[in-house]
Amino acid sequence: TMEFPTLRLLLGVTLLGSICLTDGTALHPHPLTTNYTIDILRLAKAAHIKAYMADEDQVEACENFYQFACGNWPRLHPARISKHRTNYLEELQELYIRKSAEMLKNPTRGAENAADRQIKNFFGSCRLQANSTSSALNTLLQVADFRGGWPEIRVSSWYQYEYDWLQVVAHLKRQLGVDIFIGLDVILDYKEDRMHRLKIGAPDLPLGTRRRYLDPEYAGARELYERSIVGKLKQYFPEQSKRWLQEVAEQVVHIEQELAKGLPHNAALTLEQTTRQRTAAEMKSAYGSYVDVTRYLQLIFNDNLYMDLYETPEDYLSNLVDVIRATPKLQLANYTIWRALDALDSARVPPTQQPDIWCVQLAQRYFPQQLESLFHRNYNHMQMINELQSTWSDIKRVFREDLQASERLHWLTQETRQKAITKLEALKLHFRTHDEHKLVRQMHDLTLHTEKFYPNLVKVLQWQTQRGLAKLTQEPVAEDVVYKLPHYEMQKNRIQVPITFLQARFFWDAAYPNALKYATLGVLLARQMLHGFDGVGRRYDAYGYQNNWWDGSSENSYQRRTQCFQEQYAVFVQYKEKPVQDADLLRRVVADNGALDIAYRAYQQWFKNAADTPAIYQRERLPLLDRSHNQLFYLGYAQLYCTDYPETVERFDELPEPLRVNTALSNQQQFSNTYSCTRDNKLYARFKCTLY
Repeated sequence: TMEFPTLRLLLGVTLLGSICLTDGTALHPHPLTTNYTIDILRLAKAAHIKAYMADEDQVEACENFYQFACGNWPRLHPARISKHRTNYLEELQELYIRKSAEMLKNPTRGAENAADRQIKNFFGSCRLQANSTSSALNTLLQVADFRGGWPEIRVSSWYQYEYDWLQVVAHLKRQLGVDIFIGLDVILDYKEDRMHRLKIGAPDLPLGTRRRYLDPEYAGARELYERSIVGKLKQYFPEQSKRWLQEVAEQVVHIEQELAKGLPHNAALTLEQTTRQRTAAEMKSAYGSYVDVTRYLQLIFNDNLYMDLYETPEDYLSNLVDVIRATPKLQLANYTIWRALDALDSARVPPTQQPDIWCVQLAQRYFPQQLESLFHRNYNHMQMINELQSTWSDIKRVFREDLQASERLHWLTQETRQKAITKLEALKLHFRTHDEHKLVRQMHDLTLHTEKFYPNLVKVLQWQTQRGLAKLTQEPVAEDVVYKLPHYEMQKNRIQVPITFLQARFFWDAAYPNALKYATLGVLLARQMLHGFDGVGRRYDAYGYQNNWWDGSSENSYQRRTQCFQEQYAVFVQYKEKPVQDADLLRRVVADNGALDIAYRAYQQWFKNAADTPAIYQRERLPLLDRSHNQLFYLGYAQLYCTDYPETVERFDELPEPLRVNTALSNQQQFSNTYSCTRDNKLYARFKCTLY
């Protein structure tokens, strides 16, 4: 008897997921079809919400509202399977990937440019050939001259006196972008941010830190790593003996253990703490011909470089000299080709992944802007943009009215309030877009084919590597940071709205109650808005310039009021017996509490101004859920943060979602009224902290 409701709820989740995959932009819908679609959408959304909720007899809303709203999330989205945190907001990214896969498999809506065709060719070739070990191996042997291939170099007559390890690894860096023995990167100069600098030293080793390679407590991890190498080698060389597979794997791990001796003992040290500035000539004299940095750079750039480099970590290259001296050339060669093969192997579809999804993720890794641009043109996002603008207008209005006359903000002086209003008026939503012509120019030299995945991948890696190295002679430009959710940019005083956020029906559709719009879009926009008025954001003015526009009295009042939050949240030092170390706790708390209150009041204003008719009351409720419109608001808010963590989490770098949701709600008197919480309930805070 219990299976049928569960099945029904799961079908609702599946139905809404499939509805989200469509963009709902039929040109001339029939009125009866429209009504039918609205009913299905509302039913699917209700089933979606109910599926995540705990059974009502298991938990009371006023005792643990997060559990009340999200109690079933871990069963539907268990972190133990994926081995990483599952989160409702991350589902938005998964929807983007799924819709992108459908988009890349089908004809493009509207005109298709050259960049679009390259992405589609890359995606199509990945679907066809990503799991072809023979294609990967043949491509690698064509790219790099390994003198007769591998594993033939095992023979004793191998040309060890001619083998030039430095030339081979420099060639592979240019061809595949892979760092073997030497790590090389172009970075923004941390001393002078108006120029780039070459960073040379340790490559990223698969196990990461020195401790993982050398400490006895990680012996088990090293054994698993060695076994994984044997497994991969067997896939590429099934005819080889077990002994050969084991020998090569042991050589790989041994060489990396020796390399790890040059890594810092303290893995937490920053780049500045482990770096020294030297010329290539100074490094040449320090390390001689065993690790000839001057020649390595000449092989990479086809030119002699006369500039200072950042060497990091300081002891790595001197240790590398010892490794090169002590290691037989045959083992250096084995290690080199293994690392190159492993780099290509990383593109194979993992056993747990669907090929379409994996291939979209690869396309996103190498062409993030081009994929976004195609997605934006392929799906019609105007309805979501209009809804966001409308919701943003309501959120701003509530905050503006507070600043103008409300007793809520009496702790701010009149002068500071006026400057806050000026900043708020200048604060705009910025919808992310791309220059299509620029994206086409970026990919101009790239010609990808529909049926040759690994040759395509090599071309892409070469293209990516050359673009990265070319930065050395270019002036730095602001990094194109892509956020998953709306994000406040202090130095521009704007909220960037990513393209992936604009997907229809994930947060909102015209068929849903407005309570859900304000509980999701409203809360997320209000959170970012308040970052412009917290302890960090208030140091930047309406134009994004660093300028503390608060007077002393307002600053002191801010400190006193936030002290209440600091004391309230100070008890959260652990969650599930793991430490909580949230460096941005106060900013998060101020935004959580203020945004919930502002979004709720914006919804109340909308509801008050809507026509007082039975139809509105009916529209603001959902089938399957015996909940009022205000109760639905808080359910929508809490389910934004439904999360499950794997047991392997060692610490929480952000305050866990259950603590965030429950504590913010405990400060809201409106929540207590809506769910009839009493002073005896856990979510009824006797002393409620308020700021905005």
